[in-house]
Amino acid sequence: MILRRVLIGAVVVMIILLDIWQHVHIVTMGYEVELARQKQKELQQSHKQLLVEVETLSALDRIEKIAMTRLGMIKPKDGQMILVQKRPTTETRLQVARRTP
Repeated sequence: MILRRVLIGAVVVMIILLDIWQHVHIVTMGYEVELARQKQKELQQSHKQLLVEVETLSALDRIEKIAMTRLGMIKPKDGQMILVQKRPTTETRLQVARRTP
């Protein structure tokens, strides 16, 4: 009889401890989720700033100004420019080869 009460008491204590552990785990996971959301927002903001920086640095007016001021380049005169066609890709060459009998 005493052994039975001890076993029932042990089971009740284990159930209570399990319930407490689950509650603590849920709260901890909630904090981790919130930290991950905050980090995601920070990374998205950083990404937006980097996109603006890329656009600023790759602006053609800026590149032309650097070429002329820092590198001493000048604009070509009429007749000095030669337009070079883009080299066809392997896929384009294969399509042309298939059309040829």
